[in-house]
Amino acid sequence: MILFRPSVVLSCLILCVGLNAHAGTLDDLERDATKPKSKSSGSSSSSSGSYSSSSGSYSSGPDDDNSLQADLAAGIAQLMFRITAEVVGFGLTAMAQGGEDSVQRYARSELLDSNDRDVSNGVMPVASGLDAADNVAGFGPSLFRKQGDPILPNVRVTSQWLSGSDNISAQLNRFEGGYGLLGFSYSRNTLDEQGDELTLENTLVHYRMSFGNNVSWDLAYGRGKMNGNQSHNGDVFAMPIRYRINPDWHFEYYPVWSSYNGGSLSEHSFSFNYHYKYMGLSVGHKRWSAGPTTVSGLFTGLYLVF
Repeated sequence: MILFRPSVVLSCLILCVGLNAHAGTLDDLERDATKPKSKSSGSSSSSSGSYSSSSGSYSSGPDDDNSLQADLAAGIAQLMFRITAEVVGFGLTAMAQGGEDSVQRYARSELLDSNDRDVSNGVMPVASGLDAADNVAGFGPSLFRKQGDPILPNVRVTSQWLSGSDNISAQLNRFEGGYGLLGFSYSRNTLDEQGDELTLENTLVHYRMSFGNNVSWDLAYGRGKMNGNQSHNGDVFAMPIRYRINPDWHFEYYPVWSSYNGGSLSEHSFSFNYHYKYMGLSVGHKRWSAGPTTVSGLFTGLYLVF
């Protein structure tokens, strides 16, 4: 006959409850990022008419016979369609021009201004308060790219270290490569919560757009992998934007949206970057969010660019 000591049983119960109660923030982030979104199944109801049981007849509502409101709604819909078409057309044209400008930037490594002076600081000359995308000395659009430009890199290797909420630390390693309007990237984020790790790996293809020499905007799409308590694969879309403030400083906003098993995970990173020749220092803020769970914190980083 096996005897169970009450103290042993109680200790086991307390241990089990404690393990469940102390599921970490990274566990919650993984769970919420892979949880399919619930579909609302609201009941449909009709407000256009009513049935009178006493008379046994159907009386139409005011919307059914109001042709003026119907015509107005149709007119608004047509106007919205035209506006949407114009916006989409303008957006596609701007995207095509942005890709072409990235190609043009690679065609020239330096620029002579109208007085045949070398523009070597990597920043466009400014005329009348505008980013000079004007013609210079008959050479066409004044676009150029210096070697080691962090806005539109050939190769950029980045490492960042984050100290976040809930005693979570994180390290990012990212490799970027590209030429002209096409590029690719591989990144690996490793989040650690007192020994509990969650890794996020993304492999993306980039369409790189330039707007002058001081602004770049990428549209990137690819595949991602999340490794935590389980392994998950999904689609990833990113939209990094970089803006050169002056020859030494640029701002970067790097949003990433991932979809795993019908759930979603978003990452938003803002940073200011000091650049010197082929390397730079970064300081910024990063936030991961999935459902009600968030992880955020400040980070510092280093990068090499060619």
